[in-house]
Amino acid sequence: MSVLPGSVVAAHFQASAAGLAEGMAADRVDACVGTAGELAAVVDNLVAGQRQVAVALGRLADYVRGRRVDVALSEVLRAAGEASGFSADALAEGIPLLQVVLDVTGGETRL
Repeated sequence: MSVLPGSVVAAHFQASAAGLAEGMAADRVDACVGTAGELAAVVDNLVAGQRQVAVALGRLADYVRGRRVDVALSEVLRAAGEASGFSADALAEGIPLLQVVLDVTGGETRL
């Protein structure tokens, strides 16, 4: 359990996501990913992160609804959480393909 305020944790998450996105720019992606093993690790972490975002959004939706802040906002948060979960599921579908690449090439093979 985090002892930091949610806004601080969310800001750290945003900064990490921005750093990852910046590292995936066409002129930097080779340095950021580079190997089949690194690609697999990035995808695994993105799947897990998307699942955690889905949980966080669902819990925020419950919190907003429970406090009677705004039903529409609660529904938006819930829908966004579900979409994040679907995104994680879709991305996870590629993990077996990544495993084939790893089995054939090995984790240290440059992409």
